[in-house]
Amino acid sequence: MSIVDPRVNVAEVPDGRIAVTTVIGELDTQSGPAVYRRALEALTPCPLVVVDLSGVTFCDSSGFNALLRLRRRAEEAGSRLALAAPPGHVARLLALTGVDTVFPVYGSLTEAKAELLSAEDA
Repeated sequence: MSIVDPRVNVAEVPDGRIAVTTVIGELDTQSGPAVYRRALEALTPCPLVVVDLSGVTFCDSSGFNALLRLRRRAEEAGSRLALAAPPGHVARLLALTGVDTVFPVYGSLTEAKAELLSAEDA
């Protein structure tokens, strides 16, 4: 990946079918664009992308906007995008804004990967 940001990490599983974008810290105006770009880069080689939100300490409308834009791009590319392990305060915001109805949201990264790979195999 060409863009480096210590708050955003992308890792692919060995078979290349799924990529995990891990966000640490704030998902806001400053980090949102990096999250969007890094996860977008992962969509090219991997049909499944999970955004791991377990390390997010704060999320504002800019962060949500980055996730929604990413979801649209994933759909356009024929890929699937899911959110995993949102902390309580982020999960509440997802529910209040209705964002949880447009994304598959899983309680853990393990659950997200298992469900997405199982659905892909079906």
